[in-house]
Amino acid sequence: MRNSARIVAVVVLLLAFGLSGCTTSKWNRYELYMGQTYQDGKKQVSSERFQDFLSKQVTPKFSDGYTVLDAQGFWGGKGGFTYFERSKVIMIVSEDKDAEARVDEIAKAYKEEFDQESVLKIVSPVEVGFK
Repeated sequence: MRNSARIVAVVVLLLAFGLSGCTTSKWNRYELYMGQTYQDGKKQVSSERFQDFLSKQVTPKFSDGYTVLDAQGFWGGKGGFTYFERSKVIMIVSEDKDAEARVDEIAKAYKEEFDQESVLKIVSPVEVGFK
């Protein structure tokens, strides 16, 4: 009886640890919303310049991967007028403790390089699982 109790305890522990490795982990999702029009409203960020920015600023900081989405942003302006702008969204999912600081560096570099008033950053806790 004593050995069978040990076997059951070991099996329970193995299942608990084994299943925890197969289930999800808690990470953060970082999203940066980046307008593609310079502040003067006359010039657009070219695809080539944006790709160069990704190569120099984003890839070195998140070499494990990230996603870039095309978007169109809308926001309310003066007098009820709605503005819209071609935009890019960079989505990064990471469990690294220093990820947010690197995301902030990317946002700052984008604002400076492309003369942007702001970059919207969203941080959300997410559960991640690879199947």
